Amino acid sequence: MKRFLAVAAILVVADGAMAADDAVSNAYRVCKMIDNTGLFTGPCQVSSRKYAVTATIDVPTADARKACMQIAGVATSKGYHFPGGEWTVQLKSPTSGDKSVAFCRLPR
Repeated sequence: MKRFLAVAAILVVADGAMAADDAVSNAYRVCKMIDNTGLFTGPCQVSSRKYAVTATIDVPTADARKACMQIAGVATSKGYHFPGGEWTVQLKSPTSGDKSVAFCRLPR
């Protein structure tokens, strides 16, 4: 739980870039926020084909879900938009393989 709170606090201040309407650019901004926390176990990835921002974090599933919602909330508060598709944040665990343990939608 402490790790989740640290993720939430770091995400709020991690990226001060101005919002743009380009979904892929905003996806990379979200990845930069995630990577800058230092709490994820590997580099964040963007897939413009799958409309996904994917990262791996070693926390219980319930905390991964909370972190996912926090990431989407920060993207919304920064004014990031993801037009042209159903963009999502996909969080995986080191043991989940290709399956996400948490996912949430990013704002259109």
